[in-house]
Amino acid sequence: MLRLIRGRDKAKDAKRYPCTLCGARYKRVEFWFDSGSVEPTVGETLTGATSGDTGAVVSSTLHSGTFAGGDAEGTVELSGCTGVSDRFAFEEDEAISRGDATGTDADIMTTDSVGSEKVYGRLYPEWNLATYQGKKYCIPHYHYVSRKNYERDAEINITEEDRGVDD
Repeated sequence: MLRLIRGRDKAKDAKRYPCTLCGARYKRVEFWFDSGSVEPTVGETLTGATSGDTGAVVSSTLHSGTFAGGDAEGTVELSGCTGVSDRFAFEEDEAISRGDATGTDADIMTTDSVGSEKVYGRLYPEWNLATYQGKKYCIPHYHYVSRKNYERDAEINITEEDRGVDD
């Protein structure tokens, strides 16, 4: 029992790294919107009128309605969000504007839900990684990469007789 507790303590303090093939770890915030009147463009900053939370648009998806008609509904994904608390950002039924906290384009949409944080990628403890040709890989990817390279580099011994060539 004592060994298991020590192992847990070690795991908690271990350095963690991304796998070369799994990719780096990153976070996004996604929220549903309704009454959208202006389509957000990739890279622009959106700001919540009540919360003051901000984030840069990564993508937006229109599910129904039109922006021209002011009844657009869909989702927006943001990066670099400020104000994320307990994996949530923005407030429900909050007016969203384009630009900084002063809002250069007021009320372009209204949140239909609280924005939730999404985490992509994974960090592995150092003992669960293998280094191959100077890069760090999680164990499944290490086996995949090293096996492919060994198969490719294996010497093929085919004689003239095996190929069917007569002297």
